[in-house]
Amino acid sequence: MVNVVFPLKKRTIQAYRKALMFIDGALNVAIESERQMLKQSQQKLGTEIVDFVLDELNTDPGAAHTNGTGIEPSGSDWIRRMLFPVESDGKVQTKLRKVPQRALFDSQINYEQAHAVNSACINDYGCLPYLISGPPGTGKTKTIVETAMQLLNCHITDHILICAPSESAADTLALRLKEYLSTTELLRLNGPWRADNEVAPALMQHTYMEADMFALPPFKQFMAYNVVVTSCRDAAILVEARLTNTDLWTVEKNFLEAFKCTNATPTSALHWGALLIDEAAQGTELDFLPALTAICPPPSYTTSHPQPLFILAGDEKQLGPQTSSHDPSVSQSLFARLFSRPIYKNHPLSRTNTKPSTGPPAMRKSMLPLLYPPFTNLTRNYRSHPAILSVPSNLFYADTLIPEAPTPSTPLQSSRLWRGAKWPVVFIPHAYVEELERDNGGWYNDGEARIACDVAAHLITHDSVAQPDIAIISPFAAQVKRIRSLIRSPDFGFWDVNIGPLEAFQGLEKRVVIIATTRTRGKHFVERDVERGLGLIHQPRKMNVALTRAKEGLIVLGSASALAKDYYWKEFLAFCWRNGLVKDDSGWWESFFLCYEDRKNARVGVLEKALLAKGGRDGNGGAGRVLGGKSAGLEHEYDGGYEAWVDSLREAMNEEEDGLQAVENDESEVEEEDEHFSEKEKNKHDEKTVKMEDTA
Repeated sequence: MVNVVFPLKKRTIQAYRKALMFIDGALNVAIESERQMLKQSQQKLGTEIVDFVLDELNTDPGAAHTNGTGIEPSGSDWIRRMLFPVESDGKVQTKLRKVPQRALFDSQINYEQAHAVNSACINDYGCLPYLISGPPGTGKTKTIVETAMQLLNCHITDHILICAPSESAADTLALRLKEYLSTTELLRLNGPWRADNEVAPALMQHTYMEADMFALPPFKQFMAYNVVVTSCRDAAILVEARLTNTDLWTVEKNFLEAFKCTNATPTSALHWGALLIDEAAQGTELDFLPALTAICPPPSYTTSHPQPLFILAGDEKQLGPQTSSHDPSVSQSLFARLFSRPIYKNHPLSRTNTKPSTGPPAMRKSMLPLLYPPFTNLTRNYRSHPAILSVPSNLFYADTLIPEAPTPSTPLQSSRLWRGAKWPVVFIPHAYVEELERDNGGWYNDGEARIACDVAAHLITHDSVAQPDIAIISPFAAQVKRIRSLIRSPDFGFWDVNIGPLEAFQGLEKRVVIIATTRTRGKHFVERDVERGLGLIHQPRKMNVALTRAKEGLIVLGSASALAKDYYWKEFLAFCWRNGLVKDDSGWWESFFLCYEDRKNARVGVLEKALLAKGGRDGNGGAGRVLGGKSAGLEHEYDGGYEAWVDSLREAMNEEEDGLQAVENDESEVEEEDEHFSEKEKNKHDEKTVKMEDTA
């Protein structure tokens, strides 16, 4: 007998149970409504078709909408649309969209972000979740905040619920929103179990407390708030307090019937007009159910009434929910599952269907009619040097990321650490063997820890990098402990360098990141790591997070023989080998990797080609964007700067012939330019096309 205690908080479990019961009931109402409509239409559709659709409903609540029946349920099927969206829930696009023209609260909103905001405001995509896919440093939170402000400013809704899986992420949202909203318009809702010293002082005036504890404001005061920000789990407070759309609408309906002595339906819209969730890929589906319960319409609220908006922002290619279960039905986030639905995954503009190119995917007139994309793929990275971004963009984001981060002119750019092409990426191979702690059983590598500390010391003393701007990341807790102990010892004496496990750096960024992979043993040890969810080998999401924390410099320490057994790490090693980004003076590295490099199938990314063609081998080429772009703000989008960026990248990739072929094969491309550029820019485009034809 083994006595095991699972410390699950009772209030959390109860919140999940209530939310599951509510969602289950709402789904059953929607499915039963569809069943009744199908049975009533047996003579029209035929018994075989109806039986087939009914069978499909048992496995997918949205299946009735995939068989061309044209039947709509009599009651609300909003929750079915949000959890199991299908193509019939969307709208068909028949003409190209124009550049969004609206006054922005944030002047730095870029083209893709503006389209996401505009789609949410005009709801051109249908009644289903709108997904904002934001890779690292592309401005997901910025887009969510701008969307909320535009929804309020356009009076699309007067009350918005905004959630995030963690308290810290919710605090970040509230801190950004407080720049635009007063204390009577914005509420940061905290549960009474949260300590006040955990909340930023700047947010305290947007909270409500009673008896030195966070509490729910009085009803009249609460109903006046335009935006309520809380964690996904604390959204259960609204359910407990009966402040959901279903409860508030039912109360209003009952009051009207009592006063008028007849059946009456509220003429006003639902209280909560939108639910916005940031970092949506980091929470389980259970985490989001309380928030969905809060804004779900009542069963009698038909589809002819205005429907609440459901908008999620996240990155399904990075760390997902932290669970002990490896069962996808438990560990997969709602955001990732929705993106796997055909309406998102199979759309021609989805990231998986995008061909690597010089710019964001654009819809051409020849593609119409087509479903409006119920998603936006953010592509512009404002964090990392293009060389740091090259491998993640190539491996995880279909080569769609565009670097927009300015590179400052500091001693770091000319550091002696950089090799070969002199890009700020270096791999330092070593053969030190890891060991197992006797006390806690964790893996550590003393030799690698010494290298990490030596590199950090060089950055501080020779490259003028401040200690807080350096992060040393390791996937093993024992290695983190060793590095901390060593770097704070008298040998080094650095106390302000950030050292921690990978999970602690999710969502954060540092000027320089040192990754200590630790593991050097063979296949057996790696397989056990994978089973337990440890390490960085065969863990593509963890690898992606680790590589994308750095802004100006990335140093990776590890065993080439161990890392090369992982496809993703092998591609990173090949990138370093091709461009000489390896610190190995013995020559062992080159002879080793020749055995692994497949020159014919080398996966060379767009950014790597552009860096090489734009003279990247001499370093950064001075301050400013390495690839020669201009400001990516929407206000500068059509001054020719973005087109110049695209032209330079095409030139780097030798794509002029491909560009000419595209013009010849698709006459509607010029019509697309009419939609997206001013008349002046169109003339420039025409002149360029003529020159290309003359050259041909």
